[in-house]
Amino acid sequence: MTIFEHVSVFVSIVLGLAVVHLLGGLSLILDARVRTKVYWIHLAWTAGLLLLTVLVWLGSFALAPVREFGAAHVFNLVAYAMVIYLMSGLLFPVRGEEVTDFREHFHANRTRFFSLGVLFVATDAIDGLLEWRAAGLPLDVGQFGTLAVWLVVFVIGIRSSSDRFHAFAVLAFLVGLGGFLVSLIDTGILSG
Repeated sequence: MTIFEHVSVFVSIVLGLAVVHLLGGLSLILDARVRTKVYWIHLAWTAGLLLLTVLVWLGSFALAPVREFGAAHVFNLVAYAMVIYLMSGLLFPVRGEEVTDFREHFHANRTRFFSLGVLFVATDAIDGLLEWRAAGLPLDVGQFGTLAVWLVVFVIGIRSSSDRFHAFAVLAFLVGLGGFLVSLIDTGILSG
């Protein structure tokens, strides 16, 4: 087994837990026995994190040819997956009372969610630099442009309680994910 396979299995487990958590939360919304007030911005973040998780998992295949990983790269990949899991965990409660109002729940966790978003941007930027160095992939200027926009959105999101801003924030995130998908197609990881 190569180092990539070892790292990839661990990262896949953490990302899989994020998917399970998000899908479990969605199933609670669908449960007819619980009356919940759905918040479209919360649902859009849920869809965005599901898509992000899939794209990160697929994007990790760019590392398959890498034969040696430095400790910093391994720990950054693990941190990257953990941040995605923690962001997912804030969208739906891990334990405690069931959520009945997802707008209220989202805003109660907004500061921590967007703070983790800032951490996500940092780990993604470091990952991009490490992949450029380790895998010899071209430096993706578009990735860093998207991360700059996301950083601004996450920093403002920490302080803002405006529904208009949060609508803009999640739409900016989803557009950035569209760019991520296009880059996976451009690099040949996915076919168009």
